[in-house]
Amino acid sequence: MGAWGPGSFENDDAMDWVVALAVGSGDSVLREAFARISFNNDRYLEAPDCAIAIAAAEAVAAARGRPMRSLPEEVSGWVQKKPAVSTDLLGLARAAVDRIASKSELKDLWDESESADEWRTGMNDLRRRLD
Repeated sequence: MGAWGPGSFENDDAMDWVVALAVGSGDSVLREAFARISFNNDRYLEAPDCAIAIAAAEAVAAARGRPMRSLPEEVSGWVQKKPAVSTDLLGLARAAVDRIASKSELKDLWDESESADEWRTGMNDLRRRLD
């Protein structure tokens, strides 16, 4: 994982996904990001999929009027064009964040770092903004 910080967009996977969001249309890019996080099985979630799902959850939070402070310009632009977020998409975002924060490779990687508390704080903040 090419990460330079614990923030939702401080890694290569999330920023690559942001480009797809900026050129995509509708909710399909978000749904694809959440589809990588399977909620019906106990599969170990890999870090790249988690980073992308977190970025997608941030886009959902922003579209609901609860953006993070340092939202990438591409996500802000998408939010300005985006209609209201559906209830099911919001549910997917919440479930993804909960699952990633409790059992995932990304969680394990951050748990082993000096920035573990900062990552957990960011995940808790994101979850609150999705409520």
